[in-house]
Amino acid sequence: MAASKKPSAFKKILLPIDFSSTSEDAAAYAVMMAKTHKAKLHILHVVDVSEDAAGLYVPHLSYEKFDKEMVTGASDMLAKFCSKACKGFKNFETEVLTGNPYKSILKATKNNGADLVVMGAFGRGRLDKLLFGSTTERVMRKSKCPVLIVHPTT
Repeated sequence: MAASKKPSAFKKILLPIDFSSTSEDAAAYAVMMAKTHKAKLHILHVVDVSEDAAGLYVPHLSYEKFDKEMVTGASDMLAKFCSKACKGFKNFETEVLTGNPYKSILKATKNNGADLVVMGAFGRGRLDKLLFGSTTERVMRKSKCPVLIVHPTT
């Protein structure tokens, strides 16, 4: 039997959020882990451009402007989220992507060299979970690095 490699301190932590209260709970853990390990925190929101998600960011717009406005709205929401969730913590960066949430999260994990993913147990899409499966579950199953799942505190 080969000797197992000891885990080292986390250097890069990915925090995917969907602006739900569960994301706030996950952010508290991610910031704590980043402080403890002196790690860089990468906070990510993926704009799901499907019809079901269309009303989350902006009111009805022409299709030409729709994607851009959704990203702009999500970026504003992310800045507000971070001002509250990361108060007093400066070692973080943010990113807004468009696409399939779980695929984008997995790609960001790889592209950013994340050592750990911290995410909420579930977010806005509880009905989607019943129909299609959970983003969190898919990330947990397919991630190449550890995934810390944070359950809601309430």
